[in-house]
Amino acid sequence: MSQLLSPVPQLLWRARLRLAGLSLLVMGTVLYGAGFCMGQLLLQTQEAAIKRELETLAGTLHDSLKPALPHDARPSASLAAVLPGLCLAGEPCRPPADLIHRHAISATDSDRFQLRVLDQNGTLIARSPGARQQEPRPGQLGWSLSGDRSTERWGAYTIHLHHAHGPGEPNWGYLQISRNLADLDAEAERLWWLGHAVFLLAMLAMAVASWWLAGLAMAPLLEAYRRQEQFSSDVAHELRTPLANLLAVVEAEHGAVAQTNQPAKASLNRVLAQGQRLQRLIADLLLLASLEQPACLETQESCRLAECLEDLIEDFGETAHARGVTLALQVPDPDRMVRGQKRELVRLFSNLLSNAIQHSPAGGVVLVELGQQGSNLRVAVSDQGPGIAACEQERIFERFYRSDASRSRQSGGTGLGLAIAQAIAGRHRGWLSVQSTPGAGSTFLLQMPALT
Repeated sequence: MSQLLSPVPQLLWRARLRLAGLSLLVMGTVLYGAGFCMGQLLLQTQEAAIKRELETLAGTLHDSLKPALPHDARPSASLAAVLPGLCLAGEPCRPPADLIHRHAISATDSDRFQLRVLDQNGTLIARSPGARQQEPRPGQLGWSLSGDRSTERWGAYTIHLHHAHGPGEPNWGYLQISRNLADLDAEAERLWWLGHAVFLLAMLAMAVASWWLAGLAMAPLLEAYRRQEQFSSDVAHELRTPLANLLAVVEAEHGAVAQTNQPAKASLNRVLAQGQRLQRLIADLLLLASLEQPACLETQESCRLAECLEDLIEDFGETAHARGVTLALQVPDPDRMVRGQKRELVRLFSNLLSNAIQHSPAGGVVLVELGQQGSNLRVAVSDQGPGIAACEQERIFERFYRSDASRSRQSGGTGLGLAIAQAIAGRHRGWLSVQSTPGAGSTFLLQMPALT
């Protein structure tokens, strides 16, 4: 017994999906924001540690170089003696072959650190081996960045160099220590990929949790809806038999007083008309209750829609003629078929056709068109009635909703015709919609999967 559609109303499913989506959006935004802030905080902490490292190293070197700096800030033999292991500007760079003659900075990782000494004008005097040839002048003291992540980034810390050859410790030049930030950038990239991978896994888990929680939240509404359906079905079943007996009695009394008591006959006619209307309402409620149940493939067959529409046009011919309405049918391809229950499809088209005739003015035309759109068959029922306001077009498929209540009551309608039509369309994997402009008529469109 395969089900074509779940008995759960589509409105509740859409509400559950919307609730789960909003919950996932809120939780995902909070999680992503928290993860982003934590990643940035971690990288800023590492960057601050590098700044402190360079600042400490620069201060230590300044204190060790200060007493031994020559008087003039220029490349010279005396400067080379003070800074062994550094390359003087304008001279070939020949790093010492042994560790003893290397400057203290050379004992660190040369791939991570670089040392540069500049004069008061920012001109390079000496640099560590392997240092970049082109460096920006120190525009300001303290921390600075150069390069970008696509090539290579360096963080530099610049301080004044002083010497003790004059009062007040005049400025001798600049000392700049740079550190390669490749490891920091690599860590940032690892954090980015790892963070987004964890975020995606968390989103999948939260999507499942959101759907489950939304189901729990919607469970009371679903139970209330099912109770309402069961109540309507039970009431309709309980009323059907006594109402039938009551109508039988009224019809018998109506026949007995038909010739002798005209006032009583008129009263019985009104009772009989209202009883028959109530009988139709009960029948429609029972039909809606049955349509809420899942359809089974075993009860379906191949149906030729053109044949159904032709029979209905013939059946409604007299009704339309009495109202002065012309029925027209256009079927370019009469052999196209769908799979479903012919009895239900006939009821669907009957409701649409009856509705179109009732709302068409005398002299109007009701046009029924059968065509194909992609892999679906398309049935359009158009009238030349007053049309439907845009604010009412979403509500006309609700139970007992009438856009013109007085007119619907006069015509004997129950307010369930379009709700039944929509339920039948859903059971056949189709959908029913309306296109209407006030004053220009309405067109009801049904689309269903065609048999290939």
